[in-house]
Amino acid sequence: MKQRIHAGYIAGIGYDNTSSTSAADSEKAEDRSFTQTLWEKYSLSPKDMTLAEYKLYIHEKIKRLYTHPSQKRLDWFIDISDAAYRRMQKDPAYEQWVLDFVAGIKSTGYGYCVPRFGLIHIDDTREKCYGYTYGYQDDERARRTAARRRLKARQAEKERRKKLLKEYLKKKAQAKRLQEQLLKAKHTKQLLEHARLLKTWNEDRQRAQVSRAYEASLLMLARREQQIASRSPY
Repeated sequence: MKQRIHAGYIAGIGYDNTSSTSAADSEKAEDRSFTQTLWEKYSLSPKDMTLAEYKLYIHEKIKRLYTHPSQKRLDWFIDISDAAYRRMQKDPAYEQWVLDFVAGIKSTGYGYCVPRFGLIHIDDTREKCYGYTYGYQDDERARRTAARRRLKARQAEKERRKKLLKEYLKKKAQAKRLQEQLLKAKHTKQLLEHARLLKTWNEDRQRAQVSRAYEASLLMLARREQQIASRSPY
């Protein structure tokens, strides 16, 4: 993340951490040396520092704040007025609030819509402090990554739908087989009941026929006996 901190509106100290490797190394060495010097000299309170020393002290604190990976190529410009420096130097609570305010902005994750530039303005009151971003980076790699994720999500959704359809068809086939088995069992039961009723009807009819035949035989025998009895013996 490119970061520029402007110490004041008119007079002040600024720096840009996007210089060459050798310059950056020398700047880090100078920063370390300055920080060590300030710590050895002003380890008790920043109130004893000069305004220029306090500005570098704040710069070092801001540089050490966590920066979200999505802001790697975001170019920040941090503008701090001299009035803000003076209040922070006198008021540790306000200094901490400013650091928390900047930290909250620097820790923001932008996902795939990373702005091109950002501005943080710090003044001597909270109401005058603000931050905003503008523009968007043309990140082809991020777009490709997003496209791959969307494609992967669509494929996963397609596989999920395919699995659900397969399970639905399997359950439907099982239900159809169960229904066929129930219908077959019902039909078999109906056939057995029909056969039983038909057998019972045939048996009843046969008994009725035998009974009628027996009655007819008895009737014929009675008539024959009457005929024989009615004939004269002479």
